[in-house]
Amino acid sequence: MKGKLIAFVGIFCIASLVISGQEAQGKPANPAPSNAEWIAFDGDLAGGQAVVGCCPNAGPFPEYRMTLLFGGEKFQPGTYDGQLFINYYGAGRNRKYKVQFWNDALPGLAIEIIGGIIDYDNKTRVLTVTFTNEKCVDLWTGDLIATVTFTLVRRPY
Repeated sequence: MKGKLIAFVGIFCIASLVISGQEAQGKPANPAPSNAEWIAFDGDLAGGQAVVGCCPNAGPFPEYRMTLLFGGEKFQPGTYDGQLFINYYGAGRNRKYKVQFWNDALPGLAIEIIGGIIDYDNKTRVLTVTFTNEKCVDLWTGDLIATVTFTLVRRPY
């Protein structure tokens, strides 16, 4: 009797493994969740593209192509490839938004704008930040480059 019980348990275990293996082969793997976002600017800063991995404080700083409708001492209005960093700045009622854009190959092209009116829709997960007459400064020196107006939209892609 003991031998029959061991044989039954052994066959049951093998059958379970075979069935679970067949189910695993028939089901597609769950796709990894995408962390891609659509980040778009409209106004004195312009551009729009899908970006992956933006923008934890320690990087990575994704590549981005941006059109600047203003110039400074070290760069002219135009379209530039560079790195982008955008994120909240500060906390509480005084919370602002920060936009940084730079190109290491063009050392004069490094801008930072802090400000804006933040509107985040929890249901759609769309962030809209409206910057009106905000100071655009040199990222490295803090010198004023221009006063800019633009809208930033950040949403899942």
